[in-house]
Amino acid sequence: EVLRLRSTGRAFSRISRELGLPGAADAQQAFQRAVRGLPEDEQDRVRGEESSRLDRLAAQVNSDSTYSVEDRARRLEVIERLRAWMVEGD
Repeated sequence: EVLRLRSTGRAFSRISRELGLPGAADAQQAFQRAVRGLPEDEQDRVRGEESSRLDRLAAQVNSDSTYSVEDRARRLEVIERLRAWMVEGD
């Protein structure tokens, strides 16, 4: 279910609410476990989709002038941590 919800573009915070999980980090961990449980070719596909989603999110953060420099940096750091997991695959 977490894979389906994420594939529709839902944020981890919303996924956690919809699935009754304690928080966004729990939804992210559930997503990571679900991806690891897929066949390798499906893992590659899902990781590619997630990478594209993160690219779009980073571009959105960079283009939003309402964020302070500190807030922008914090948001981009979170995106990069998610991206690191995508590359490492664990």
